[in-house]
Amino acid sequence: MKSHSYFSLLKIVLHGRSAGKILLATLFSFTFSIAVILCTFGLMDGFDHLLKSGLRHSSGDLILTSKKGFFSMTPELENALNQIKPFSIAPIIQTEAFALFEGDSKGVLVRGVEPSNFSLATGLHVEVAAGEIVIGSELAKSLHVEVGQDLALTFGKGNESSGSLPTVRLFRVSGIVSHGIYQKDLRFVYVNRADLAEILNLGKWINLAILSIDDPMKPLESLDVVREKQQEVRGYLDSDFMIRPFWSEYSFLIEAVKVEKVSISIILQLIVVIAVFNIMAFVIFIMEKKAQDFFFLRAVGLSLNQLMKFWLISIFLLWAFACFGAHLLSLLFNWGLANLSFLQIPGEIYVLSSLQIRLGPAAYIIVYLTSLLWVFVSGVFGYWRLRGRPIVQGLRQEFSA
Repeated sequence: MKSHSYFSLLKIVLHGRSAGKILLATLFSFTFSIAVILCTFGLMDGFDHLLKSGLRHSSGDLILTSKKGFFSMTPELENALNQIKPFSIAPIIQTEAFALFEGDSKGVLVRGVEPSNFSLATGLHVEVAAGEIVIGSELAKSLHVEVGQDLALTFGKGNESSGSLPTVRLFRVSGIVSHGIYQKDLRFVYVNRADLAEILNLGKWINLAILSIDDPMKPLESLDVVREKQQEVRGYLDSDFMIRPFWSEYSFLIEAVKVEKVSISIILQLIVVIAVFNIMAFVIFIMEKKAQDFFFLRAVGLSLNQLMKFWLISIFLLWAFACFGAHLLSLLFNWGLANLSFLQIPGEIYVLSSLQIRLGPAAYIIVYLTSLLWVFVSGVFGYWRLRGRPIVQGLRQEFSA
């Protein structure tokens, strides 16, 4: 069908105020229904991406611990770890303490790190010289601490008979970091490893080592690579050591997101079905309202096939405009998540400090093709309505009017 013929028919169909209003309402409902499903996919994918990214930027790719607690990086252990050719290895001392500031206190997880290799292994920029501390962004908000102020850490002495009293040390806050995960931003603090080893009298002993398989600043394409390296390095380690992937702490949550993404998307198809009913109602309205116009067009030579082509093109254009509008609505909602306070989420409930919509090609293809399938159903409905109206029926309507 030529473009001028199509637009001529469109003018006839949309002639009158009511037809145009109903078309706009139908387009809006269909756009909104697609946008809801698109944003649901985007929120689930965004949650998964932000969670994995935050975990990786605090725990590298693989986490090494010992059943005995503390261990040292012996040449034999280093040789075993180097068998998988890691991007970087960061030995860490990790312990619990209380952070004290102007009468307020908060339980924290203190990590003694070597800034250069820790930043290389995690991609999280941490610079801590002797006597300095880097704290999480949520902890800084909770205690109202700013860079340059002093923060006290209280360390327990365990069961040592000669030193049962806790040790209190002052550190100058040199930086504030954000992991993207609320609990880690609220609990993690970083000090120089030499300082923590001296306080705990550990020497060169550590209780945690972080391994990065690849550059942490690059997105991880697949978790299978980490799983394979985990199985490989496990074969080189002594039975006293445990190696686990960075997502193990939240594996149940990641799996739940996958399941909920499918189930919620299926449920939300009901919204699309309602929008399709609106399209069908628009078809019925046009058929009844413009019955005499269609009769005249058929009488002057417009074939049923040409009329059917007009309906198919119209429905396809309706779908295309709805998809484009849904994309714009998803961008608007994503902007709102980042900038509007009433859309901010409580991190203590939703784990992450913030949410974002992350849409890949697969999400667009699935949502748009599903909506196109529903549009095709309404197109078939319109075809049977047209086919069920012979020209003789239009002639009877014309003379009875």
